[in-house]
Amino acid sequence: MCRKSGVSEMARGQKYGDEDIERGLQALAECGGNAAAASRKTKIPSRTLRDWKANLFADEFAEVRREKRTGFIDDVWTVAQEAVKQVRDKLKEASAKEAAIIAGIFIDKALVMGGEPDTISETRVKDVRSELDRKLREAVDAEPESGVSEEPDG
Repeated sequence: MCRKSGVSEMARGQKYGDEDIERGLQALAECGGNAAAASRKTKIPSRTLRDWKANLFADEFAEVRREKRTGFIDDVWTVAQEAVKQVRDKLKEASAKEAAIIAGIFIDKALVMGGEPDTISETRVKDVRSELDRKLREAVDAEPESGVSEEPDG
């Protein structure tokens, strides 16, 4: 990881080397950016960790988070692949209801992963048109017969 400097010096004069900074940034990423939780893991003050995250090493922290997220996604994908294998093996034993539920979930997830919409929404123009026609008739029926608008008193 690229550093602005090999050492970070804090307000009270304590110095942290690259290993400490790396450990702190890793802990921050593992704790979802929660400096207090990362401090408990590393014994680096939470204020120092917040400063590293927001100021001194913001770019490095963002990179560590991206790496953690990528690793997490890879882990989830591996688990999902194993789950699909297990489901495929057990599918023949499933009831029709269970098979339908499994198929629905798998189709939904495949659509999402393929960038397709997983929900289809429909607005019936005929219903909207008839509602507008009804409101227009009400408005026309409410107009005075003379065709002249009534002025408010005042």
